[in-house]
Amino acid sequence: MKRRELLLLLPFSLAGCAGAGGLAGMTGIGGRPTNVAELMGQQRGAVGMPNMDDMAAQSRLMQDMMDSPDLPAWHEQREKMSLALGDRSFNRGFDRVFDSMTTALATMGSRVNNMERVSGYITASIPDLGPTKTQALQREGLRQYAVAKGYPPAIVDRKNEGFGIDVGATSGMMGRGMSGLTLSLVRQNAKQTKVKLRFDNVFYPPLVNEYYKTVWAAVDKQMFLDQSLD
Repeated sequence: MKRRELLLLLPFSLAGCAGAGGLAGMTGIGGRPTNVAELMGQQRGAVGMPNMDDMAAQSRLMQDMMDSPDLPAWHEQREKMSLALGDRSFNRGFDRVFDSMTTALATMGSRVNNMERVSGYITASIPDLGPTKTQALQREGLRQYAVAKGYPPAIVDRKNEGFGIDVGATSGMMGRGMSGLTLSLVRQNAKQTKVKLRFDNVFYPPLVNEYYKTVWAAVDKQMFLDQSLD
């Protein structure tokens, strides 16, 4: 049979299959009946089509985080953490501590937004923990948030053929974006200064803990370097 005649007969052959039981009655290789739903599923996997249920669940999760990024359990943990890690006293004069603080922030790559020596008030961006550690903590926080909101934890890691959750897009909820830190220095006497360190818009407690460790380590190092200046 010529090619042109074969092409003309093909539509009629398909119509005959549909009339004899629909597309579900079509036969595949070896005469095995072809299930249309199975065939479509195979085609979806072959062309990389996303799973619509996964996409809908991920969209709802992202909306939940935009509306309410904090959790009651997280808030309670951060309150305890601020009492245990947020306040420190230094056996140094106010000016020395103030100068060491600002230098330490610059060393960490934090951008100082506001600095008032008279009041002892400093605001700055949070330090950069590096992409590997930051993304690992953000993804871990996303999993915990998803579980707390009733989603399966696997939804965070499900790639969905390019439609998975972008951890970088949620960084403002987990730790950077509009986040920042505040340092408040108080003169206790001529040789002692108390410092309060707090983080704003950082919700995941392990991430907050990592920022506390990073900032205080940088401050301690700078205080040691500056001790000869007193």
